Amino acid sequence: MIEVREAIERLLAAVAPLPPELVPLEDALGRTLAEDVRADRDAPASDRSAMDGFAVRAHDLARPGATLPIAGEIRAGGDGTAMRVEPGTCVRITTGAIVPEGADAVVMLEHAVEADGAARFEGAAEAGQHIRRRGEDCRAGDVVAERGSTVRSAEVAALAAVGRVSVPVVRTPRVAVLSTGDEVVEIDRTPQPHQVRNSNAAMLVALLREEGIPAAYLGIAGDDLAGLEARLERGLSHDVLVVTGGVSVGAYDLVGTALTRRGATVLFHKVAMRPGKPILAARCGGALVLGLPGNPVSAFTAFHVFAAPALGKLAGRPDPVRPLLRVKLARPLARRPGRLSYALATLDADLSCVAPVASASSGDLFALARANAFVVVEAGVERLEAGEMVDVLAWRRT
Repeated sequence: MIEVREAIERLLAAVAPLPPELVPLEDALGRTLAEDVRADRDAPASDRSAMDGFAVRAHDLARPGATLPIAGEIRAGGDGTAMRVEPGTCVRITTGAIVPEGADAVVMLEHAVEADGAARFEGAAEAGQHIRRRGEDCRAGDVVAERGSTVRSAEVAALAAVGRVSVPVVRTPRVAVLSTGDEVVEIDRTPQPHQVRNSNAAMLVALLREEGIPAAYLGIAGDDLAGLEARLERGLSHDVLVVTGGVSVGAYDLVGTALTRRGATVLFHKVAMRPGKPILAARCGGALVLGLPGNPVSAFTAFHVFAAPALGKLAGRPDPVRPLLRVKLARPLARRPGRLSYALATLDADLSCVAPVASASSGDLFALARANAFVVVEAGVERLEAGEMVDVLAWRRT
């Protein structure tokens, strides 16, 4: 049995970002950029007016009260390259329009009075005022979105602005989910007293979707080696196979045996954590296999601690391990010492306080719905008092 930190290190060392692919910009949301994206031209591409007003020569407004004839108009979207502001004249201009040759300032519309084809200016003008200079946002060749960054709405805007109809992103991992156990039935069935509905698979598919990863559901493998091996074979054609149940040491916990028969390299089996101790990780052919415990809270915990970082690295994220938060504990928390513990908790929306959530056992999946985080308790700690600062692994906000 190894420590959590070592298990994460082994797991991340065993995976690498997937190859890049080119996708349409509208499909890049939530994906990881596979290379730097650079500007194809200066932005702005020319000097632009930052205001509605008048393009002038600042020298002509050296003294307040100057009146200048209006020689024309330039609107945003119009080609102003043929227009020139001659000495002693001005040009009406709109926000975003090209500043015409000869002008070196823009006076706001509110600071001028227009009458009889001329504009009278209340005050002086300074060279450069209300002009957005060419290239002040970025220059052609500048990096506008960095390799390894996640494409969000702001990045979509930047990519669109530099004409990237298609975007190089890291390929999304192909993931399959398999449940095991004779006691497990599909959720549309009415279970007998000795049976449970397959909530784990539904939970894992949802967790994967929250990570932006679609999942293939492979159904339920019973507690027989031949049937399990057949479903494992289907799952091993994916980048990642997530198996829930069958990874402990009981007579019918057959996942480890099936993987060994398939020639898998086990990265670790059993980790010093609570809940989630029986977790198994292996490489089998080109696939990463993560065997999560059958108890729902254990499977949920193991997913956040191990599966999410591994999937993040495969998806190209430079920092796949979610950082812990330091938050004040609202109520005392007692834990059984001996292993690193992940206690269900509710983290306030302002991240100022975290409160333990009561849970009957690692099978109490209903406690998950009342929580949004874990309090991470070191192995030797039996009790934490209210007001102490604790480590928190958040998975969603209130």
